[in-house]
Amino acid sequence: MNKTVKIIIGCVLGLGAIACGVKLAMTLYAPKPTLTATMSTSSTASVIEVVPASSTSDSKIVMPSYSTKNTTDNSEYVCPADFDYLQSVNDDIYAWLHIEGMYVDFPVCQSPNDDTFYLSYNSDGDYSAAGAIFSEHEFNSKDFDDPVTILYGHHMGSRVMFGDLQEDISEEEFWDTNPVITIYMPNRELRYQVFAAVPYSDEHILYYHDFSDPDVYEAFFDEVFSTVSDAARFHEEFAPEYDDKVLMLATCLIGNHSRRFIVMGKLVYDSATLN
Repeated sequence: MNKTVKIIIGCVLGLGAIACGVKLAMTLYAPKPTLTATMSTSSTASVIEVVPASSTSDSKIVMPSYSTKNTTDNSEYVCPADFDYLQSVNDDIYAWLHIEGMYVDFPVCQSPNDDTFYLSYNSDGDYSAAGAIFSEHEFNSKDFDDPVTILYGHHMGSRVMFGDLQEDISEEEFWDTNPVITIYMPNRELRYQVFAAVPYSDEHILYYHDFSDPDVYEAFFDEVFSTVSDAARFHEEFAPEYDDKVLMLATCLIGNHSRRFIVMGKLVYDSATLN
């Protein structure tokens, strides 16, 4: 991938940024994802049963109501998402993203050869202006073990993708609850304590910053915490230190789609380390 393409992706991304927050795009190209998540309970865990939307009256992805969670003890991890079904729909789906108390409940995709694909295709692999939540194969593995992993999503004029991310997480009452981002994978659950939500430039963060270098890592997050903006939120008590794994959620900034809004969390729980 050349530098031009990488910079395009950094704009969340390229032409896809036009769709961020544009209600007209929603009218003309109403996203019709066909993964509808519902909940069923068993004696061991709640399981997300993802069924084809064609079998329901509404094709919009439905936020699951997580009634139980895996505990932090040494009990066996039970994934709440039906990845057998998800990956039968699209084998690019490798994780499920969830933020309790927000309308953020979506499959996470990664194309093995085209990092711009999910700008305009949904998690079923069908064309949609809303795209999907995705990471880039050239910069991030699918195990979330990189120093920094970034998930991208459009800021649409509805509740899909990261349409409500900035407004919801910036609400003082919600921010004061110390929000946590959860990633579910077939054999692993990760939880990230949110420590910052800030406006940022449209630079491609992973292209321009080598987070394996401790000096680069520390300088980047020092810069984040020096952000001066009414839209910025911080939990400095959760600031990351080098070797902390960080997850970022990136979308367009409300009111200025040439800039980004990024929510950042550090890894505080990994079910794999308990087994």
